[in-house]
Amino acid sequence: MISFGSNPLPPPAPAPREDAWINSYQKLLPHWHSVSLSHQHSTILISISRVNQFDATRLDVEMSAMLKEQLVKVFSLMKPGMLFQYEPELDAFLEFLIWRFSIWVDKPTPGIALMNLRYRDERAMEIRGKVRTGLEGPGLTVAQKMWYCIAAVGGQYIWARLQSFSAFRRWGDSEQRPLARRVWGLMQRIEGIYKAASFGNLLIFLYTGRYRNLIERALRARLVYETPNMNRAVSFEYMNRQLVWNEFSEMLLLLLPLLNSLTVKSFLQPFSKNKSSGSAEDDSTCPICRTSPTLPYLALPCQHRYCYYCLRTRCAAAPSFRCSRCNEPVAAMQRHGSIVGHKSHSNLVE
Repeated sequence: MISFGSNPLPPPAPAPREDAWINSYQKLLPHWHSVSLSHQHSTILISISRVNQFDATRLDVEMSAMLKEQLVKVFSLMKPGMLFQYEPELDAFLEFLIWRFSIWVDKPTPGIALMNLRYRDERAMEIRGKVRTGLEGPGLTVAQKMWYCIAAVGGQYIWARLQSFSAFRRWGDSEQRPLARRVWGLMQRIEGIYKAASFGNLLIFLYTGRYRNLIERALRARLVYETPNMNRAVSFEYMNRQLVWNEFSEMLLLLLPLLNSLTVKSFLQPFSKNKSSGSAEDDSTCPICRTSPTLPYLALPCQHRYCYYCLRTRCAAAPSFRCSRCNEPVAAMQRHGSIVGHKSHSNLVE
């Protein structure tokens, strides 16, 4: 035996017995069973994006508005105001169509589908436990679908009809019968309780991310991802563009009524390329209505011919009216050599 240094090599370890691995397996088997059972019944927490759920609600509202707009165009040639009387029925019909061809046939609504979501029966998941990714689970039962239709479609229709009927009958007036006033007060109290409950449900939803509204919470219908690895169907670029156009349209609605079209036209006329078009036109026609004047009047001092009513209305609407041909300020009106009116301050008087 060769030795290095002063310490000899340790003796080799004895060989294990042939059944040693069997004993180790039998010792670890109960522990393995307990670990596997604990993982099998453990709850897998899965977080569903709250933004996706809110966007799904908004997209469903926009889809209903688009369908309603197309349906209103069908009845555009009918008696005006007739469709307004049946607006609650029209809204209920559209909501029923969306429910019939989406939730009733185990398919998501258009907005929910765009956000890669679907409904899941949360009651069944509490019984059988979570598996694998936490997104599996059965859809809504027939009873849940029917109750969803009754609450979301029928409930909203009945409440809208009841509100319109009570407002038409003026149940809230003091001159009405005591029974009508009590029913009106009860309706207001129910509406207040519902709004308070909806606000509380919103706070719980923002904290837990489950059940957007009271109907989903009552039916235990939770939104989960349809596909674990699917991106959002609506990009932020589209949303930003939509916000920009909304703000731009609101700005135009605010500014356009404040602008005077005649003033803008007269301001831009000197910069127009067709400055000489006025002199090239026939002076025998009125530059406003483009017809031969039946009662011709001349604008002073430029002596261009107008219809009396055209020139009179323009001068009355804009005290600083300028001639449409030469862009000169109109100071007076003249017919056959006699001055009919002069501009005094901001009014044209005869």
